Amino acid sequence: MKILISPPMRFGEEFTGAARRTLEVYSRIDEEVYLCIDKNTLSKVDPDILPLLKKFKLVESSSTLKRDYIQGLLHCLSAARKVDAILSYSEFSLSVSYSYILSLLSSKPILIFVHHVTEELRGESRLHLLIKLAFKRSKGIICLDSPEVFNELKKIFPKKKILISTNGIDTEKYYSSDEKICDGLFIGNYGERKGIQYLSKIWGLVAERKSDVKLCILGKGWKELPKNAVYYGFVSEEKKKEILAKSKVFIFPSLYEGFSLATAEALASYLPVVTWDLPWAKRFLTVKISPYDVEKFSHIVIDLLDNEEKRKKVRERKQEIC
Repeated sequence: MKILISPPMRFGEEFTGAARRTLEVYSRIDEEVYLCIDKNTLSKVDPDILPLLKKFKLVESSSTLKRDYIQGLLHCLSAARKVDAILSYSEFSLSVSYSYILSLLSSKPILIFVHHVTEELRGESRLHLLIKLAFKRSKGIICLDSPEVFNELKKIFPKKKILISTNGIDTEKYYSSDEKICDGLFIGNYGERKGIQYLSKIWGLVAERKSDVKLCILGKGWKELPKNAVYYGFVSEEKKKEILAKSKVFIFPSLYEGFSLATAEALASYLPVVTWDLPWAKRFLTVKISPYDVEKFSHIVIDLLDNEEKRKKVRERKQEIC
């Protein structure tokens, strides 16, 4: 069976966790897999990702420069006509619409991978009609093994076949270091879903009581930072693993996650992780705080920062603090 993965994958700062997971999963299947890529960002590929790309037949396209867009679409369409099925690796409207157009023009079936049930899927998008048509045409939906995501998809698309895919990371690639450069660490793009409004309040309380602490933030789109925070922006996979290894506590007041690779990476780096006690966090052994008790959350973070032995016990799963 031959598969085409669409839309064009972007690299560098545009490379998402969903894209990385797509490469890791589909590089392991014994099939002929074509991958649409944005040629304009190909030079920005993280060295850690290059071995994965070699497993695919790359189809050069463009999604970042308007002048190349139509030609890039035609390249992907040419590949679509050679395959048996098209996979949209993202549920966002532009991604689904692009894959839907390829499916229509090539007369090939489409599958859609859903990581999160977005507001767009719920109807809040100017492209909602195209999204509805795409899901109606699709042969099925693949989603992460999250009960929240699966149950909501069933409500939105009750007649569609939905398959569940597991998720995870290679824990051997993560480590811990005795040198610490970050007291608290948060990984995520700026957005309400990530709980950034709570992060600012939590760390503000921590900084009031411990003026010498530093919060490190990795991600995109941050303009307003919490008190005593350092913004790294987008970093390479290697740099991210180094910062994880050199942090004391992972602070993640996210409101909704499909899986949360960031949490898995933090745990693999032997970091104690503090989260809200929400459905998405139940799969992880984190220190869970009743939503949305900012005072309690900050108190637990301070307690962990003050007590190295307690941090070790939490990360070694010898006791639970809550």
